[in-house]
Amino acid sequence: MERNRVLEELRRLHAQILQNLDVMDGLVGAPAPEPSQLAATRYALTRASRARTILIERAYPALLQHASPAQRAVIERLREDGKAGLARSAQHIGSWTMQEVIAKWADYCAASDALRTEMRRRVSAEADCLYPLLADMAGSSMP
Repeated sequence: MERNRVLEELRRLHAQILQNLDVMDGLVGAPAPEPSQLAATRYALTRASRARTILIERAYPALLQHASPAQRAVIERLREDGKAGLARSAQHIGSWTMQEVIAKWADYCAASDALRTEMRRRVSAEADCLYPLLADMAGSSMP
């Protein structure tokens, strides 16, 4: 995939993630859960996040090759943080079945808030580091 397509796709996936996080904000602001909307939004968020992870994982070798030493350090930190974030997200989804969400709505809202904050920070960190680097890699091919 060419660099400009990777950048476009990353921006598109970031936008999807942020849009779904905004929807989640509204859902958890309600006094009671709306199970079908919540399940659909969680699914959409998981799909976009997973697609983003796959895209970035494929791009890491070329990014690291093109990056300065300081950028490499940030990219490696993003990569490690991403792995830890995937584990936290999987644990959250596994722990918070729809039955648990309905039974412990207030607790779910608090746990979801922490994860949504982390996801927004992740998108921002990726954008700050990867967008300029991808834009700078004009003409190169990405695996």
